[in-house]
Amino acid sequence: MALLSRVAESLFWLGRFVERAENTARLLDVTYHGRLEPGTIDVAGAKNTWEALITTLGFNRLYAELHADVTEQGVIDFLTVDRRNPSSIVSALTSARENARGCRDQLSSETWVAINRLHHATAGRNLHLILADGLYDFCDTIRQGAQTFHGTAENTSLHDEGWYWLRTGVLIERADMVTRIVDSKYHLLMTSLEEVGGPLDRYQWGAVLRSVSGYEAFRRTHAGGIDAPAVVGFLLLDRKFPRSLRACVDALRDVLDQATEGAEPRLRTPARREVTALQNRLQFATEEAIIGGGLHESLATTQAALATISQALSEAFFWASSSAA
Repeated sequence: MALLSRVAESLFWLGRFVERAENTARLLDVTYHGRLEPGTIDVAGAKNTWEALITTLGFNRLYAELHADVTEQGVIDFLTVDRRNPSSIVSALTSARENARGCRDQLSSETWVAINRLHHATAGRNLHLILADGLYDFCDTIRQGAQTFHGTAENTSLHDEGWYWLRTGVLIERADMVTRIVDSKYHLLMTSLEEVGGPLDRYQWGAVLRSVSGYEAFRRTHAGGIDAPAVVGFLLLDRKFPRSLRACVDALRDVLDQATEGAEPRLRTPARREVTALQNRLQFATEEAIIGGGLHESLATTQAALATISQALSEAFFWASSSAA
């Protein structure tokens, strides 16, 4: 390995934290505006929607330690500016900037400026200021800033070993998040079987697509309209949509091979084995088989595989296993 372990680790977590902040902003914005859809409150219940969001992100226990009840303002504060939550948008971007400082010489000046601007856009914010200015504007700032970061990193950085470590972090985080988004809708946002196939069900699946900026792409490729199997297949198995699970895993295999090229087989084999197994499973999967065999169980298995990949990389290539996963 030509790249120092601590530098590779900083690039890996820089990619993960920027992607985490962007995904949280996307989910928060869609949830906040989705509660205003006519009929949503009466059928699903606003509290259920916010509980589903916390569950999606895996923060049930931490949120319960900090808040007595699940409320709209409590969840927004927890996910945006609460530094007690290490994965809140502010915390994630602070961590991203600290990791960027640890690998400054691997970043172009434009990329460094992009991460600094994104960090400063959230510095000093509190819940009152965010709601006063508009939650949409805050989330849009995060989305646009993250896209600027990704664009400048891709177009102004040398695509060498460091670049591939950055992309590895991004893709693991993105793949994990899309499984959580699908799982939350399928198991948490529906309160009765009568909702399946109805207007609210279609609206909620449309919101899921919007949370990953996939609504237009889905409509272009699915003339039959929005339904659960079609959206599940699109978000998990479509190779042409860059935020689908399969597209992320396919890309992850490629960038991981590049990031670990030249490393000893004993170091690179465990993570590569897990990625290959996941890739093969998705290659022959269908949405009918995934749903019929238990969607939640399949997604939980995928999340565990992604966690194993991250852990294997940490143990093999970084100074110490990170506790930030």
